[in-house]
Amino acid sequence: MTDMLFTPRRIGSVTVPNRTVFLAHETGFAEDGLPTERDAAYYEARARGGVGLIIGPSSMLVHPSASNPMYAAGYDPDVVPRLEEIGAACHEHGTKVFAQLQHTGGEDSGEHAMRETWAPSAVPSEFGYEMPKRMELEDIEEIKLGFAKTAEHVKEGGLDGIELKAGHDGILRQFLSPKYNTRSDKYGGSIDNRVRLVNEVVEAIRDRVGDDFPVGIRLTLDEMEEGGYDYDYAVEVLRRLHPSLDFLDSDIATISKLHITDAPMHAPLGYSSEYYGAAREVLDIPVIAAGRINDLTKANDVLEEGRADFIGMCRQLICDADTVRKVRRGEDEEVTHCIACNQNCLGGIHTNGHVGCIQTPRSGRETKIPHVEDVDDAPAPRRVLVVGGGPAGLSFAVTAAELGHDVTIRERESELGGQSNIATQVDSRREFGDAVRNLLNQLGNRDVTVETDTEVTAADVAAESWDEIVVATGATEKQPDLAGSDVHRSWDVLQGESVGDSVVVFDNNKHAAGVGVAEYLVDADRDVTFVTTSYHPGDQLEGTNVPPFLETLYENDVDIVTHTTVIGFEDNVAQLLNVYSEEMTTVEADSLVVAARREARTGLAESIREQGVDGDAVHRIGDCVAPRLIDKAIYDGEMLARELSV
Repeated sequence: MTDMLFTPRRIGSVTVPNRTVFLAHETGFAEDGLPTERDAAYYEARARGGVGLIIGPSSMLVHPSASNPMYAAGYDPDVVPRLEEIGAACHEHGTKVFAQLQHTGGEDSGEHAMRETWAPSAVPSEFGYEMPKRMELEDIEEIKLGFAKTAEHVKEGGLDGIELKAGHDGILRQFLSPKYNTRSDKYGGSIDNRVRLVNEVVEAIRDRVGDDFPVGIRLTLDEMEEGGYDYDYAVEVLRRLHPSLDFLDSDIATISKLHITDAPMHAPLGYSSEYYGAAREVLDIPVIAAGRINDLTKANDVLEEGRADFIGMCRQLICDADTVRKVRRGEDEEVTHCIACNQNCLGGIHTNGHVGCIQTPRSGRETKIPHVEDVDDAPAPRRVLVVGGGPAGLSFAVTAAELGHDVTIRERESELGGQSNIATQVDSRREFGDAVRNLLNQLGNRDVTVETDTEVTAADVAAESWDEIVVATGATEKQPDLAGSDVHRSWDVLQGESVGDSVVVFDNNKHAAGVGVAEYLVDADRDVTFVTTSYHPGDQLEGTNVPPFLETLYENDVDIVTHTTVIGFEDNVAQLLNVYSEEMTTVEADSLVVAARREARTGLAESIREQGVDGDAVHRIGDCVAPRLIDKAIYDGEMLARELSV
C-alpha cells in the first residue's frame, strides 16, 4: 500500500502534492556557471514522472570563493531567467521546486578559480586536503550576503523554496563542526557560537524573501569522522536552529566518507533510518528521509510509522524518472530499481562529465533521447532474433517489443542474465542482479518469445527467416597465461570450481572481479593473498565501492600486495615481481586464481554473415563488440532498438 505516500503535505506556506522528493545533487550540466536546457529537461522528466518536490538545480553556489564548474552560480543575477525555465517546466506537471544553496568551503579545491578556499579555520578537509584560508569577519559577512542574494534570485526565478546545505560537504556544516571550526571568536568555541552563522544566514535570507517563503536545511546528523560531531551533538544543533526554518532534510557523514553518505550496494536499503527517525522525534517541522530508498511500498511504511514526513530519493529517481507515476498507476513491475552501483551517477560526474545511470540510457541525456512514450511505434515492425539473454539482449528486447517489433530471444544457458549471474555469486554484489531482474520484470509485461537452453548456430539462423538478427553473445574471461595445474579463472571459481585452502588472487581485471572473488573466497574460509599491479584493490571501481571491499579484505586478514604482478605459479609457489623495483618475492599457496581481462565472443556474427545473410541485417551489441561495463551493454541494446524503429 502507498496511500500515505500520495497525500499532500505542507512545507511552510507551500503544499507539496505528494510525499516524494528528488534530492539535490550535481548534474554536470551547468555552463559558464548557469543552468542549461539540459537541466530543465532533466528536472522536467522527474516532474513528469510524478515526484512531488524537486530540490535543485544542482547546488547553487552563493559566492565566487566557492567556484566549481559543476554548480550553478546562484549569486549571478543571470541565473534568474534560467531558474524561470526550470520552474515553469516542472510546475506544468504540478511539481514544486526548491533550490539548494551551498558554499563548498574548505571541502572543494581552489583549482577551478585559482584562488584560496575559505573555511572557518585553517583545517584541511579529509577529502581534498587542501589547506584553506581561515575566514575573517568580513569574509563571513560576504558569505551571509551571498546567501541572501542567491535566495532573492531563487524567489525572483519563480521557484517555491530554499534548502540550505549544511550537509556532507559545505561551509555551514564546517562551522558547526568542532573538528573544522576551532575559532575562539563569536563563531566558535561553543555550540551556540558554532550555530551562529547558520542562524544569521537564515535571518539574512528572511530579510530578502520574507517569512512565507519556505526555507529549510539539509543537515549532517553525524559527521562520522575522528574529531567530528556525532548524533548527540547534532541534536543540540537541532535545538538551536533558527525557529523560522520550515523543514529538515537528513544527511549523514562527510564528503570524505562518501561511501556512507551515498552508500553503494554493500549497505542495506534504508540504512540511515535511525538518524532521520530520531531527528523527527526532536523536531516539530517536516523531516525528509534519505538513504538508499528505492521501493515506494517500504517508503510508505516509513511515513506510516512516523519516522519521516517526506521520502527523499536521489539515485532512484536518477535511475527511473517515472518511479512515482508507475507505482501510482499500479505498474510496480515496470519500475527500474536503483542498485546503488554508483557507476554512472556519482561516477558519471567524474568520467562522463554529467550524471547518468547504467540502467537508463536516457538519464542525463533527456535532450537527446526522447521518452519512449513519446516515440511512435515502428512504422514497419520486424521479426527479430536476439541471440543472447544478457543485459544487452534484454535491453534490446524490452525496448524493441515496446516499439512494436516481434522479438524472440534465444539463450544457450538455462536462465537469462549473462555475466551478471556470475557477478552476483558474491554476497555483497547480489543486488547487482537487480539490473537484470528489472529487465526481466519489464520483459514479462511484453510479448517476447524466450527460448532458453538453446544453442544457436549460424546455419540455424541462415535457414530461418528473420528481418534482423541481433547478436548479444557477450564475452568470456581470458584463460590465464600462467601454467600450472591449480591455476583458475575467477569466473570458474565463482561458478563452483574448487580451490585449495590457501589462495593467491591475482587481480588483472582491476574492477569488481578481483575484489569480488577475493571476498567470495574469504567467505568460504580460504586464506587469501591479494596481488595487484595497482595502488589498491579495485583500482577501476567507482570510488565509493572501494572502502567496503577494503574493509572486508582487512577484516578477514587478507594480505594485500600492491604494485606487483604474478609471473609464475609452480609447485604451489607464486612468483611475484614488483613492477617498480623489479624485486622478486614468492608466496606459497595451494591455488592461484586470476581475475583476468575479458575477450569478445565475435564468432557467431561473423559466421552468420559467411552463411550469406545480409550483413546489414546482422547487428552486434554489448560485450561481443568489445567487453565493457554493463551500462554500455544496456545502452547498445536500447539505442539499436530505437534505431530499428525509425
